[in-house]
Parts: sequence; structure tokens; C-alpha cells
Amino acid sequence: MKIKKLEYYDEEYQWKLEAVEFSPNFNLLVGVSGAGKTRILEAIRNLKAIANGASLNGVKWSISFSAKNNNDYYWSGKFETKDSSSPIDSESNQEEYVKIIHETLRCNEDTVIQRNENEIIFNGVKTPKLSPFESVIELLKQEDIISPIKEELDRIILTDSEQSFDKIWRLPISLFKKYEKSSLLTIKESELPIPVKLAILYRILPNEFEKIKQAFISIFNHVLDIKIEPLKDEDIPINLSDLLKEATIVRIKEKGVEDWIQNISSGMFKTLMYISQLYLSPDDCVILIDEFENSLGVNCIDSVTELIVNHQKSQFIITSHHPYIINNISPVYWKIVTRQGGLVTVKTAKYFHISESRQKGFIDLINVLQDEDEDSED
Repeated sequence: MKIKKLEYYDEEYQWKLEAVEFSPNFNLLVGVSGAGKTRILEAIRNLKAIANGASLNGVKWSISFSAKNNNDYYWSGKFETKDSSSPIDSESNQEEYVKIIHETLRCNEDTVIQRNENEIIFNGVKTPKLSPFESVIELLKQEDIISPIKEELDRIILTDSEQSFDKIWRLPISLFKKYEKSSLLTIKESELPIPVKLAILYRILPNEFEKIKQAFISIFNHVLDIKIEPLKDEDIPINLSDLLKEATIVRIKEKGVEDWIQNISSGMFKTLMYISQLYLSPDDCVILIDEFENSLGVNCIDSVTELIVNHQKSQFIITSHHPYIINNISPVYWKIVTRQGGLVTVKTAKYFHISESRQKGFIDLINVLQDEDEDSED
């Protein structure tokens, strides 16, 4: 999946994202704090939730995207707005759901579904009465023409840089046995967390794990080897034995150090997880990373950024306000986010006549953001 264009409006909170066009592989959202960078990622994640049956109060959307089957899709819709302080999920009582007022789905300019409050027309035929609270993608996901759309939207992956990866995680024996004869493709296509995928890969496909290890060592050249193994009994406090049962941990071997090290730094661990995500996420997915720089040291930001920028199999939409990252990524990839009240716009560096030179471009960007920030205060 590659998102081409997105428009989003949350009527309840009076927050609107004007139509934004994304590059097919790498997009760096930059802007002052509070401009709306994180909310753009949340809006994209919400579309995945809507495709899976979520009912979101006051939300209106339209998205254009291409799929791995070479089709282009357009999907739009609008929920009614009720007086409520928070989104409504699919586990709420039915009386609390919000209805979909209208919804449209097109494939290569051909209308597949047209919906209003009274009826759903699917391929020119009126359907039996269906739930008014769920998207047509959820309601008709078993249909041959709808199921690939659902699969594409499920390839949206949000990586929370603060909370996504724990240094110790569980790999139950039953889960390992389920995947012990799996192919690399099966592991990539699974919905398992990245650390669990990595631990399984280490055990059953050592040659594939070696690629991740070598990419990691190329960044941290004082590291000789990596192991991903169960936590030893002697390393588990008695009072935590139940909690850490079947726990798995990363250990590294460094040059000049005799013992294996298991308490690796947050930056090293985060780097390993980012590399693993590149190798182990499904192809043609959309990876969203908020505040990419968190926990990454200056010594590895360049290398990890280069790996992501050069990764052609997926689309990345990343936020950052770290000068070092912005200054070391070509302005060609910048998407400059500005806000006037509840209206958020995203423009390219070219729109603001920013130089393609990185150093000159960064100075131009500072001036643009300063001007936009002053305008928003007027």
C-alpha cells in the first residue's frame, strides 16, 4: 500500500487536515511543536481502525492509495457527530455508536460502493440492510473485490517511539512451535510484534537473521555478535519468576569484553528494532513513526535514516523536530506542517521555495517556520 492523498476532518474537535499528497517511499513531517504532525499519523491510524469496524464520532475522511495488485483506490466517508467527549469504539453499546452518513469506494475510477443513510449500493445492486455504524470495508470484507482493500489498510503500522519495544518480551513455547517451520514470508505477513518476529527468526532462519545482525554491526562496529535467547533462571528474581516466565532478551558480544552483555543501551536496542522492522514488516506496508529520533544517539541516526530512506519496499511517514535529522535528510523528502487554528496544511519544500541544498534548505526552513508561527499568532 502507498498512500497518495489524504484529507481528514474531526468535527467534534474542530481539527481539519487539508488534502496532503505523500511521496511513495519516504516522507518527513516537519514543523513547530503543536503544528499537528502527530495528529496526522493518528488520522492515518484511525482509517485503519474504521476499516476494521471502529465508529469514530464526527470524523470525515478521504484517502487515495495504490495497492500491490496495481489497482488505485479512493475511499471516503463521514460519521455523524454526537455530543461526546471521546471516540466510540466497537465494544460500546450499540445505542452509543455513531452512524455513517455517507461512504464511497472506487477502484480505478469505477464506483464499487455508494452509500447514504438509507442504503448501500454495491456494484450497482442494493444490499440487504446492514449495520449503519460500520464501514463497508468491514461489512463486506468477505467479498472478493473488498478483501484486498481491507488487507491493504491493515498494512498501516504505527510505531510509537516511546513505547513500542520492551527490552524483555515473552516468546511462549506454544507460539514458537506454531512458527518453527514457517517461511520468511509467513513471519513477515504475521501480526506478531517485531521483537517476537526477530526471536523466531533467530531460532529458525539463522541466515536471514544474519542480515539483520550485519546491518546492526555496520552501525556499532565494536559489536561482534548478537544472541536472542530466553532469560536465564539465575537472572530472574524469585518474586518475578511468574512474570518473566518464557522471557526473551537480546545479548551482545563486544570487542575486548569477555562476557556477553544483556543490558544494552536504549539507543542500541531501538536501532536493532528499527532494522528488524525494515526486514520483517510486510512488503508494501505504510510505516508511521512518531518522533523518530527518540532514544537514538547521534552516532546511529545517520545510518538508520539512510537505511529507511533507501528502503523501497514500504512507505514511511515520519515525524521529527530534531535539527540533526532534518538537516541530514534532503528537502526533497520534507513535508512542512503548519497550522492556523484547527486548520492544518502540509506542503513540500518546493512550495516554499526552499533550497534543495541541505544546509541552505535548513536555514530556509527555519525562516519559513518562524514566519508561519508568527502568522498563526496574529
